[in-house]
Amino acid sequence: MLFMVTTSYPLKGTFEAGKVFVKALENPMSHVNRIGMWISYGGDGITNYSVLELEEGHEDEATKALLSYFIPFYDIEGFKVEILPVLKPEDALPLIGITPPA
Repeated sequence: MLFMVTTSYPLKGTFEAGKVFVKALENPMSHVNRIGMWISYGGDGITNYSVLELEEGHEDEATKALLSYFIPFYDIEGFKVEILPVLKPEDALPLIGITPPA
């Protein structure tokens, strides 16, 4: 199961978010694999985009770990997080009755 996670915070929270992120790396999320992370700068602040994969058979534990991961960020004024389940095209097409090419 894949999740697209978007977080954002104002520029004045950048240093604090960096400290929280580095500390969070000390305790990796159980059953969650980070496929990638990208950071953009501009507008009202910093936006982070991550794609995370939850290990099959461990979705409950992984979801709890993922949600708990963001708790330390809540103290950053203006912090926002959005966690969306997503599918790869080859997994989504059969849902609408289309067989993807091999």
